[in-house]
Amino acid sequence: MSLFYNNYKRLVQENNDAYSEIPIKSYKVLDNMFKYLETFEVSLFELEVIKKDLIGLAKEADREGVTFVDKLGVPEKEFCDSLVKDGIRPSHLEHAIPVARTIAVVMFLCYTFFWLWQGMPAEYGVSVFVVEMGLAAWLFDCAMLRRLERKRKAYSFAGADKKKKTFYDLLMGLIIFLIIILELPGNIEFIIRGDGRVIFFILFMLSIAALFGNIYYWDKRSEEYDWR
Repeated sequence: MSLFYNNYKRLVQENNDAYSEIPIKSYKVLDNMFKYLETFEVSLFELEVIKKDLIGLAKEADREGVTFVDKLGVPEKEFCDSLVKDGIRPSHLEHAIPVARTIAVVMFLCYTFFWLWQGMPAEYGVSVFVVEMGLAAWLFDCAMLRRLERKRKAYSFAGADKKKKTFYDLLMGLIIFLIIILELPGNIEFIIRGDGRVIFFILFMLSIAALFGNIYYWDKRSEEYDWR
């Protein structure tokens, strides 16, 4: 089991691979449908299942020698609306688990950075800044980037999406790095103080548990669908 790979990511990768094989004549229609579907509040796994079905229809249309639009039988927007009409909305866990993962991992990385920077002192602690970084990373990732990503995919061309996503990822990393550098000269106020190695180990185990919890959630969620 990989810490960074689960059934959701596996399905996303399969869709991306299959999507790249779609004939040019069907690509644009399918691309617009994907962008439109991503504006709906539908469970992420279900969204990928819908994409897989649409890719299958596009390939079937190509084999039959008909256009993808003719294969749909109705306008693309109407077809998309029918697909998400009874779709499963994201559960509270779908929102909560990535939050826990992001906060745990960022706090562990920030704590480790400061602890190593100061020579791994025997007595150390979790500072206010470390907690703030965990919360800030979650807010930036979930409250801003994910919403912007949905809107961006709804109104932009697929060729520009990867470049923009890379730009936002780099921007987020730069902001976090600058904040850390600016905070280094200041005093560190600890919320929790104790043995530095014990705190390191606890935060490490929490981040690993959060990563595995994320994998377990998506793998269990995948069992609700016939996606293989």
